[in-house]
Amino acid sequence: MTTDQLKTLLGNHKFALLVAFLMLIMLGFGFQLARYIDKGDRLIVKAQKETIAILSNENNKLTTRVNQLDVEMELTQLESESLTKTLVETRRQLEEQQQLLTFYERVVAPEKSDSVFVADDIEVFSLGDNNYQLRMVLLQPTQQKSVINGSLQLSIKGALGGKTVAYTTNGDNFIGDDIAFRFRYFQAVSVDFSLPETFEPESLSMSTTVYRYKTNKGNYERTLLWSDIETDISRSDVSQSPVSTL
Repeated sequence: MTTDQLKTLLGNHKFALLVAFLMLIMLGFGFQLARYIDKGDRLIVKAQKETIAILSNENNKLTTRVNQLDVEMELTQLESESLTKTLVETRRQLEEQQQLLTFYERVVAPEKSDSVFVADDIEVFSLGDNNYQLRMVLLQPTQQKSVINGSLQLSIKGALGGKTVAYTTNGDNFIGDDIAFRFRYFQAVSVDFSLPETFEPESLSMSTTVYRYKTNKGNYERTLLWSDIETDISRSDVSQSPVSTL
């Protein structure tokens, strides 16, 4: 049935009422549909907000944990550095104690050596401008601890102007006099001296005749390479020290 036929059948008045009624039904359906869609959108937005809140909370927790781990790692690194420094310092102290123990063993345990005289812990420090300081400890490692005495002669051999040259105590103005010693157990020695500007030292020789009172107890000679006894000045406090005896 067409619209014109329906209009003729119902008449203009009834047809208009029918059209108005259908429009009202369509409006109501559209309104309900819109409310349903809007309700669904609100539920979706609510769910999204809840998801965002949950994810934000998790993100905050993870960020806090990351910051805590960063702090823990920093503390661990600091502790590791501290332990490393402590270990290095402990090792250094152990080495110093071992050297000290070796030194006193040679003093109080004479059965380990038959020598009447020994020069030990020999070091040469460069003070700059061809100035040097020689340090050593003179020991009496024999069992009989009577006073011994003598004069220790030093000789420094090296190259000067392409020639081999030796400077000795009592023989020039560079090293000075022989080192006089007199002790029962040991004697620490510190000697300052200078060498020519272009002189390149290669070795240090020491020699002496040891006396117990006025009795000749034997000779002592020793030669060391300069490279083996020269020490970096930054490793030790170098100052002019008096000769100490015991």
